[in-house]
Amino acid sequence: MPTLRPWQWILVAVFLIFYGFAVFALTRDYYLRQPQAPVAEAAAPASAQAQAQAQAGPRTWLQEQMQGPAPDLDAALREGDPARLGQLADDLFTAGHHGEAVPLYRRLLELTPDDVETYNDLGLALHYSGQTAEALDVLGQGAARDAGHQRIWLSLGFVRAVSGDTAGAREALERARALAPTTPVGEEAERLLGRLGAG
Repeated sequence: MPTLRPWQWILVAVFLIFYGFAVFALTRDYYLRQPQAPVAEAAAPASAQAQAQAQAGPRTWLQEQMQGPAPDLDAALREGDPARLGQLADDLFTAGHHGEAVPLYRRLLELTPDDVETYNDLGLALHYSGQTAEALDVLGQGAARDAGHQRIWLSLGFVRAVSGDTAGAREALERARALAPTTPVGEEAERLLGRLGAG
């Protein structure tokens, strides 16, 4: 081990003092810029929140979506508020829970029997939940109720195409396109017709 001369010891001591001061200054600056809550205060809400979550059980997908407690779907069905039913059904449908959306759309259709959009949404929910025959029936009822509703014809054409009824799909899609060819629905009908032709 090399022997240090007195002036080298002084340099090492100055370096260590400077290094210690720099670490202290940086640490102090960090804690001054990042105020920390007192431990007792920070622990209380966290433990209360953890207890509440433990009592409530795991959060459902709808709770995560809505950042709050999941709505009571049975209560929504009993209340019969069309706006609330429609929003809940649409949320379920968007999240891919088509089968759970079906009873809400059915109840909404009972409350608003002339709303062709609800026929459309119910038909699609039925189709995506594996009830294609019933979906075709509901979509057909909606198209009969309002032959000028472009979207119901698009949905009917789509479901017919998927179920193998090419002729019926072509008829419905041509009606959707003819109603308004330059709208997004008309353009989608055109695209699906192109796929039918290619198939």
